[in-house]
Amino acid sequence: MSGGVPQPWAVDVRGLVKAFDHRPVLRGVDLRVGSGETLAILGANGSGKTTLLRIIATLSSPTRGSVAWFGEPSASLVEIRRRIGLVPHESLLYDTLTVAENLRFFGGLYDLPPERVECALDEYALRPLALRRVRVLSRGQRQQVNLARALLHEPDLLILDEPYTGLDVGAAERLTATLRASAARGCTVILTTHDPEGAGALDADVAVMLSGRLTEIMPASGLDAALLAAWFREGRL
Repeated sequence: MSGGVPQPWAVDVRGLVKAFDHRPVLRGVDLRVGSGETLAILGANGSGKTTLLRIIATLSSPTRGSVAWFGEPSASLVEIRRRIGLVPHESLLYDTLTVAENLRFFGGLYDLPPERVECALDEYALRPLALRRVRVLSRGQRQQVNLARALLHEPDLLILDEPYTGLDVGAAERLTATLRASAARGCTVILTTHDPEGAGALDADVAVMLSGRLTEIMPASGLDAALLAAWFREGRL
């Protein structure tokens, strides 16, 4: 925070509870992430990570608790959604369209000029893939396009669910570079991952989700390696 002036949290989650058929998935989550910060959430499948991201992304409503975005409690969901970029675990791309056609379609949803799509093709190294249909792309290439789609409108908040899954080393490095550049321009980045080392490469803060509860936020370097190893052995991460 610059100049000593308090800034609103990009995301302010308080007492979040979510249950499905009376089965609790989130059990009182508190989370505050500032502008330009990167937070990696570690946790096993079923721990509540994706549910938390869906609520922050406005795709789901909590059973109890609240979420405030950008310090603007009176903003409409439409206004909030225009400031969010989302990369879910499943692709949002259209397989039968080319890379360029996908970006033009999503750019149109945000009333972006055609030049923005052309710039994105170069900015995210997608020019060689521009005329390929998405269905023929590798997992890493799809992820590049998904990320470009989510960043087209230069969101203030970028949310990614397990973005490193299935990527080779080169694709993972490109993703890390893009996420670091996004945070450097002031975008808040929240992602889920199974990889503490990847969180360290992002210079991210880390929180661990266990059975619907979130641990305190800490630097990746502050994680207890022995405790994490025990959680992995027990299948909790």
